[in-house]
Amino acid sequence: MHIAARTIILTTGVLIGLVGSALAADMTGADIKAFLSGKTAYLETTAASASGKPGQGVIYWAADGTALYKTPAGAVWHGKWEIKGNTLCADWKEKPNNGCVRYDKTGDTVTVIDAASGQARAKVVKTAPGNAEKLAP
Repeated sequence: MHIAARTIILTTGVLIGLVGSALAADMTGADIKAFLSGKTAYLETTAASASGKPGQGVIYWAADGTALYKTPAGAVWHGKWEIKGNTLCADWKEKPNNGCVRYDKTGDTVTVIDAASGQARAKVVKTAPGNAEKLAP
């Protein structure tokens, strides 16, 4: 009886662990590029974001590797982006040496996480094709 109970508990724990890890996963570099390239991302940022301010931001990730970021404060930043491994690295002229981020997808929620610190920088609320907000340099 003890052995059967231990087997059931162990099996249940393994199954829960497998299901949990299948639900939350880092996106690959190819996934990130397909998710963002040539699109506008609408974000709910945290204080750990590149701008340092929580609120709503919008980034247009152009397919040519350039980017425009309307910060929660309303300023428009200009930069370049690239995929390195399974991270996205953006270099903003207004705030250089910003560090890379990884994207974690759990169900329909995509969280932007600082690759170095592990802190959440933002959640992607939605994406839209092209430069949906007509952001301009």
